[in-house]
Amino acid sequence: MEQNSIKNKLQAGECVYGTWLRMTSPIVVEALGSVGFDFLHVDMEHSAIDLQMLDYMVLAGTVQNVPLIVRTATQNPADLYRVMDLGVSSFILPRIETAEQCEKLLKGARYAPAGTRGLGGPVRANRWGMTPLEQHLAEAQQETAMIIQIESEPGLANLESILEVPGIDVVYIGPLDLSQALGYPGQVEHPKVKAAIQSMTETIRKRGIAVGIHASSPEQAKEWAAQGIQYFTVGMDVVLLQSAGLSLVDSLKKQRA
Repeated sequence: MEQNSIKNKLQAGECVYGTWLRMTSPIVVEALGSVGFDFLHVDMEHSAIDLQMLDYMVLAGTVQNVPLIVRTATQNPADLYRVMDLGVSSFILPRIETAEQCEKLLKGARYAPAGTRGLGGPVRANRWGMTPLEQHLAEAQQETAMIIQIESEPGLANLESILEVPGIDVVYIGPLDLSQALGYPGQVEHPKVKAAIQSMTETIRKRGIAVGIHASSPEQAKEWAAQGIQYFTVGMDVVLLQSAGLSLVDSLKKQRA
């Protein structure tokens, strides 16, 4: 298992940037993996990406040497095993609302004694059995990165206790769902939403945990970076495709006029 470059950069105080993938194609991983993102978020929660497609996307990520971070669709720790056996070492876990729920999921991504992840024999994660077991166990413990997503009223209320759970590498703030939880759906720039993000950031960073968020623009990412947020997603594959298409069509129509 290669060293987790995202964990290393965050621990060094650097900012890291990625984008979301919802299109069911390894070609998207190859294309966006070649432009210089630090990572790519594969969204299995809000897309048709299934385990077989993820298998192809992981291989494409290996070709481009870009880390894939998978957002799961369920709250079942057993589903983490299967994805990790494909060679994925980083997850973003949505809808974290209690410390008990968080602990159960994080344990599902760790081998004993720290967790409950099952040993699967020869899998891609251990180079189909070519990596000695002790080496694989040690590398998995060191390189696994767990990102939890706080995006609801219960999550906000239980933030302090959730942060007590060992093994959290990043707390990722979902600004749209957060705005809805605060009573201002979609109003990410509302003063109360921005104040909540700043307060969460300060609380999380006091625990020595990195903070992540989805930014709607490079300018917004810069603003949040000044508050101490380090981990950013900006954009999405389908949005990037639409934006390029709209720009091209607009230019063509202007020429026709």
